[in-house]
Amino acid sequence: MFESDPQPLGEGTVRTYVKLDAQNQLQEVGVILTEAALADLPDDATEYVLQLPPQATGIAFTHVGLDWRSHGHPPAPIYGSPHFDVHFYTLTPEEREQITATGSDLEKAYLAPASDLIPAGYVLAPDSAEPRMGAHWIDPTSEEFQGTPHGFSHTLIYGFYNGEMAFLEPMITLDFLKSQQEFEGTFAVPTQYSKEGLYPSAYNITYNEATQEHTVGLTGFTQP
Repeated sequence: MFESDPQPLGEGTVRTYVKLDAQNQLQEVGVILTEAALADLPDDATEYVLQLPPQATGIAFTHVGLDWRSHGHPPAPIYGSPHFDVHFYTLTPEEREQITATGSDLEKAYLAPASDLIPAGYVLAPDSAEPRMGAHWIDPTSEEFQGTPHGFSHTLIYGFYNGEMAFLEPMITLDFLKSQQEFEGTFAVPTQYSKEGLYPSAYNITYNEATQEHTVGLTGFTQP
């Protein structure tokens, strides 16, 4: 496993990682949060821009934006719990800076992708465009839309801008991470991609008791 340099987060650190197999083929990419990183987090929403290890070659993603949402975000009944948005961006940081999600740029954020670029079952979330991101697309069959009392614990969201995928986003609540529960599952993928590269079809959330570290990883990579 190859890892990036750690960055401060809470009372601990966060870093990215990549796992390769014996043939140097990509197996997994994600972020590692130490247990202490879940303590003394900022009271305001904060983004941590994380570079991927150089061994993450051929991947469709350029970097990770880890967003700490101290008070959740709209719609509050669903996503109002404190949580992390782990954005794996296909856009470069420079391209993200051009997204204002206002005026004429808002049209680009909400521009509908070609049908073969949309994962099966995913729909545009109303009023979900954000600067430096794009619009968010959700799976209505996900846990958070089934009447669960406290919204969601984790979910997988796609982001689009100007008709193309901008990011892939696992979202995980602080409570789920603190519970040290684990998860592994697949998600819907489109039949085509507008950019070349390796794309995942599953994600996992794990806790290593020996190292006291949480991971959020993308797996199941294929070359479209």
